[in-house]
Amino acid sequence: MRHALALILLATPALAQDWPPEVAAIVDEARTVCDGTFTAGPEAVTQRDLNGDGTPDWVIDSGTFQCSTSATFYCGTEGCGVDTIIDGVRSSFTLHDWDIVTENGTTYLAAPNDSGGTTRFLWSNGEWHIQ
Repeated sequence: MRHALALILLATPALAQDWPPEVAAIVDEARTVCDGTFTAGPEAVTQRDLNGDGTPDWVIDSGTFQCSTSATFYCGTEGCGVDTIIDGVRSSFTLHDWDIVTENGTTYLAAPNDSGGTTRFLWSNGEWHIQ
């Protein structure tokens, strides 16, 4: 029941008022392209420190979005859309999965790659750089 309530709450526009405009715009874009009923899982919008500055940034993971008219609307064979908002700057990825890894004091966005390894991205000078 708790998960169903979270899905209903996340699908309503009222909750988006707690998000920065950049985050709400991404979720609204996804909602707009759905011709059916749009829902988003409880992990669709999360805050994580992506750049290691101690301040939570935003991650919008479309892998938790669902449109009733299409089972694979937001994801494909290449992965799902993952957007980040850091200091108001939006960046977009297509990833199968993601995590945050901190090594030797440096924070990375990490994602599995097609070779079976992990690709790490470092936020620097207002953009992501592959490491």
